[in-house]
Amino acid sequence: MPSDLRDWTILIDLDGTLVDTAPDLHAALNHVLARQNLRVIPLQALRHMVGDGAKAMIRKGLDWNGVEIDEEKIDNTLWPQFIEHYVANICHHSRPFEGAVSAIDALIEAGAKIAICTNKAQALAEELIASLDLNTRIAAIIGGDVPAYKKPDPDHIRRSVRAVNGDLKKTLLIGDSTTDERAALAAGIAYIYVSFGYGEFASAITSQIRRVDAWQQIPGEIAGLTGV
Repeated sequence: MPSDLRDWTILIDLDGTLVDTAPDLHAALNHVLARQNLRVIPLQALRHMVGDGAKAMIRKGLDWNGVEIDEEKIDNTLWPQFIEHYVANICHHSRPFEGAVSAIDALIEAGAKIAICTNKAQALAEELIASLDLNTRIAAIIGGDVPAYKKPDPDHIRRSVRAVNGDLKKTLLIGDSTTDERAALAAGIAYIYVSFGYGEFASAITSQIRRVDAWQQIPGEIAGLTGV
């Protein structure tokens, strides 16, 4: 367990890392697809479509149905339908992963600043965190529509660190996808991959890249990465 993280910033991805949002995202996407008379997607297939924002997920849902992508239709019709349904049901089934809240509490107790770095839209990320009563634990939320370029661009990492007046050299990212991994590597920070999320792990385990199977393992891995 880390003993002193007062100078450290812990960035956490949201969907598939901190919170299991797949059931509510699944319902919103299938609501959109059903209105287009398309096949609904099984939950297990949906889990691999999360991570790059709602519009990307809609594109993947259309592609899964073999439908040609029409960006104008996505912008003007499908995305608004998705957002309307999702906002109305954003926390119907979504819950933090087991052990996440207690692990974050331990990191905060050790002095770390916790920030959300997510490709989810800012307003949706804020609504979800508020609905789960996690506001007091989170120092900042930087959604995918805030920086000029979202993850995997390192600008998203840097913007998140600046939001808490942190030091990039004393920052690490916890995530569940190659998008997160690429962002961490591009920013030159340590990365912890959670295997229970929605994405994949591309790199080998190194002194700066770790893999965990449960949130309960994360404080120990952070102690190893930070040396405190």
